[in-house]
Amino acid sequence: MTPISKKTFIKKVKDITIGSTIALTILSGSTALQSCGSDSSEEEDYTYDEVYTKGVKTYISETSKGVFKITDEKEVPIDSSVAIVSYLDGKKDSLSPKVVQGLIDSEVKSNPKTIGESSNLSNALLFGGMGYLLAKTVSPNYASYRPDINGVAQNSGSKTDTSRHRRRHHFGGGTGMMAYYATAGAFNRSSQIHQNIGNSRTTMARPTGGRSGFFHSSSHSSHSS
Repeated sequence: MTPISKKTFIKKVKDITIGSTIALTILSGSTALQSCGSDSSEEEDYTYDEVYTKGVKTYISETSKGVFKITDEKEVPIDSSVAIVSYLDGKKDSLSPKVVQGLIDSEVKSNPKTIGESSNLSNALLFGGMGYLLAKTVSPNYASYRPDINGVAQNSGSKTDTSRHRRRHHFGGGTGMMAYYATAGAFNRSSQIHQNIGNSRTTMARPTGGRSGFFHSSSHSSHSS
């Protein structure tokens, strides 16, 4: 039985930049663990992942045949994110982020040139809170359809917002993403929720050995809504 020296955990930044490297020693004083193992120092590497802690619950209603509008959105913990869809026939669906991503991806693959020109469910999901959340977390390509992800003001009349998607023409004078909301009030409330999601970005330490990680105390604010 030989004493093992203090185990030190060292941060290894792979995906994002952290201000400084901090070494945390979990053994203090002169106490040493007794073990039958090697007497060499053991170091464990950590990877820091970017994560978001806030999500959204989106309520969508079919207002006429094939036309879907976002009626309300609420801020929730990210693992409670869901889209509640109400249809004209009284049916209701609860769509997880994974299902929402599948619907949007299918729309993008089938109709790549008409994204933003249709009032169907997939477009309502893409241009609402669920689309924002997915763009931030697992589908960064969605940002190419959403001016707010790239810091461009919504309804700004930018080339991306008008020329590429031509939403003003297809939604009877409505501009930008507001066309997918039932009311201006719902749109304005949702804009703040989207900003809160962006501001909830933080970092999580994950051991390279595969054990579960822990959240780092610092967070990073997002400047786009």
